[in-house]
Amino acid sequence: KQILKNLCIRQYNILNISLFFTNFQWVCISQEKGFDIDKTKNILNNLKIEIEKNRSAFSNYNMVRMREAIRYLTKEKLEIFIKIPFLLHINSPEFPGFMDSRVSPHGIWNFENSGFYKVAVKTKIFPKSIIETAGVNSPAILGLYHIGSLGTFTQSMGSDFDYWIIIDKKKFSKKRYKSLEQKLNALVRYSREEYHQKVTFFVMDQKKIKHNSYAPFKDEETLTAPKIFLKEEFYRTYLMIAGKIPAWSVLPGLEDSQIKEETGMSMDGITSQILSMYDDLIDLGLIKFIPMEDILKGLLWHICKSRSDPVKAVIKATMIFSYGYSGLGSQVLLCELIKKGYSKAGIDDYDADPYKSLFDRILEFQEIQDSKGINLIKNAIFFRLCGYPDVKMPNKNTPKHRLLEKYIRSWNLNKNQVGKLLSYSTWSEPEKLLLEKTFVNQLFQMYNHVIQKTNKIKSVVDRKQEKRNWKLLKNKTRERLRENPNKIAECSTYLRRRNIINLNIIKKSNSWELTIQTKSGQRINQLYKHLNLSGILGWVFENQLYQRHGATITLNTDLRMFGAIDNPIDMDELYMAFQPLKPLSDDSYEKEASVAKIMILLLYDKNSIKAAEFLISNTWGELFLYTIDFTKKVQREEQYNLIARLILKYSDQDSKFFIYQFSHTRDPKIVYQVKKAYNNLINLKNDEMIIKKKPYLDKL
Repeated sequence: KQILKNLCIRQYNILNISLFFTNFQWVCISQEKGFDIDKTKNILNNLKIEIEKNRSAFSNYNMVRMREAIRYLTKEKLEIFIKIPFLLHINSPEFPGFMDSRVSPHGIWNFENSGFYKVAVKTKIFPKSIIETAGVNSPAILGLYHIGSLGTFTQSMGSDFDYWIIIDKKKFSKKRYKSLEQKLNALVRYSREEYHQKVTFFVMDQKKIKHNSYAPFKDEETLTAPKIFLKEEFYRTYLMIAGKIPAWSVLPGLEDSQIKEETGMSMDGITSQILSMYDDLIDLGLIKFIPMEDILKGLLWHICKSRSDPVKAVIKATMIFSYGYSGLGSQVLLCELIKKGYSKAGIDDYDADPYKSLFDRILEFQEIQDSKGINLIKNAIFFRLCGYPDVKMPNKNTPKHRLLEKYIRSWNLNKNQVGKLLSYSTWSEPEKLLLEKTFVNQLFQMYNHVIQKTNKIKSVVDRKQEKRNWKLLKNKTRERLRENPNKIAECSTYLRRRNIINLNIIKKSNSWELTIQTKSGQRINQLYKHLNLSGILGWVFENQLYQRHGATITLNTDLRMFGAIDNPIDMDELYMAFQPLKPLSDDSYEKEASVAKIMILLLYDKNSIKAAEFLISNTWGELFLYTIDFTKKVQREEQYNLIARLILKYSDQDSKFFIYQFSHTRDPKIVYQVKKAYNNLINLKNDEMIIKKKPYLDKL
């Protein structure tokens, strides 16, 4: 029945159908015009032998990678790593993730035969009563895989657990899918609260992912990431946890033309034949070529991602760029190269790591393309192996350490050069920022190169949703690269990742200075200077250096901050006026940026206003600083008007504005006076609009 069903969904020019029994399985051959069925039988038998060989190689490779993943996990993180698959499989009120539902939102296909099940039994993490009743008749999950840094050189103590969960959407009602989501959310909370481990689940339909669609259960796809490279990264880095094996991992690396010539069938047809032989394989699709649009999209994506990690972004973007402009004479995907080495992978062998192939690819590419860029790439690889931004030499006697030593020798780096790179944490903030700017410039140059070579490639996109995705990505890139003298500057990635517990703002003779202290005891004096108090505050807010539940902001001055009441306020209230500063979703990038909030800080000298500082945030999460300095000759009324004019100049219809005073005592009338001046300007503007709009008879 399954064989005939597979044939019915394909359109073959079939002359007859033959079934033959081999290795205790039924195999179907559909004879088409122009090929020999006996020859095809032999080819399929040979393919089956090749697949069995590949299954063994994949098992070996997955074991090696899993060994590397465990190497760097603490005892606590290893425990939750083992627990997660089991908690996805069971649904018991005694354990996290329980859903009181009759729609069975749990279960992983063939989980009882997985290594994770056996380890959970052996380590007795779960009681015998749960283990004995772990069978599930209709499992919700076809395959569970970890994707990303785990088990690679880039794994660190802070690595997230990112899982792909593959389901068959046809077997899910809306209620069952909602229960699955709730179960996953409960496990995310449990992992974070009990193990301090960030976990993310990506649920995808098998049929959709096969065709590179990452759409949610019932909604349209909203994805600014490059689809092809997401799948390539999955195949390149995934760890098999439980469920069905992706067929790509065991399929022979044959070209469509070769398959067609030998069997008269396409690769899709051969894949269907193979899937009919094995019930533990799942077809997640093949990558046949890299569209130029995905190269462009990938570069834009990593320009946006460079804010959180410029080193990682420039490495991955260079890999993407190499597919379009390598000049290497081969466009073989990295995941395919890695697959060829499955059988050769060995414990403690750095050649088995997927990032080794990536590093080799971009080093070779830069050698061919750009002699200047090669040093930048070498620096990026060095930092990536050393755990950027917390740069330090990897532990000795690890594959990572041996590979880094090999690079140091082959690159002819002397002790001073290595020492300089390893001392990154002691670099000044301007030095760190200069390096990051160099990485971002490299990203922008690659993007410009693609645009020029493709003559400003036009996206051939018919679907409305895909056009929206492109618009979101382009606007996010604009926000990332946009320069403005009034825009609040970014800090380094290193500083952004510090756990800061105290921010101390000090008034100097002609400027303000920021000193910080981290949870680890590190103290950085005069970290940032600015002429304006709002410049310091804006820099802290923009870079999210203040984590309000674990830190304090202290303002060392005799003056106090006042808001709407007579009692002074602390910096936390001022911080909260801007929240959320960063967009909560990508929807904000559908439209041009508009002003969201305006904070006016009035600075007093005794009883007179000496300056007005404006922090202005927009819907894209950007923050700008504008100032007005008043001389003693400017009357109060004129001060109100100047403040009101600047508010009117930058505000939109939906903008909110807040007025704060920095003085010895609060002036209760100032807010009313500024708002009055602002409303007068609004009324005057409306009157002018009416005058300019001539009556209909005058127009005639």
